[in-house]
Amino acid sequence: MNKTMSGNDDQERSEVVELVTRAEASVEALETAAPNGSWAMTAFSRYRVCELLGVTPYEPYAGELADDPAGLLDEAAALVDQFDVSLEGLSWRLALADALRSAAKDIRMVAGAREV
Repeated sequence: MNKTMSGNDDQERSEVVELVTRAEASVEALETAAPNGSWAMTAFSRYRVCELLGVTPYEPYAGELADDPAGLLDEAAALVDQFDVSLEGLSWRLALADALRSAAKDIRMVAGAREV
């Protein structure tokens, strides 16, 4: 967790955590339904997002699953781009935005390969 964010950014961070949690739960549901293990190719980038946010991967989720988990991650990255962080927090913000976009790209790659 980044300690250099302002109070207003705490709410934005909560929104990002919610988007990531929904995306994670949606990918986990897809992973469970696909016994060939193809979704495992998204694990590294998704874990990196969770690690940077301090979110526990594979936590139970009781909310609605998303049709487009990659879209949720793109939305989260756009929010992260707007975080007002100190100079010390800039590398964290950039790493998180990059991790979100990488995870979204990996999810699209696997989803696209499954459609072929």
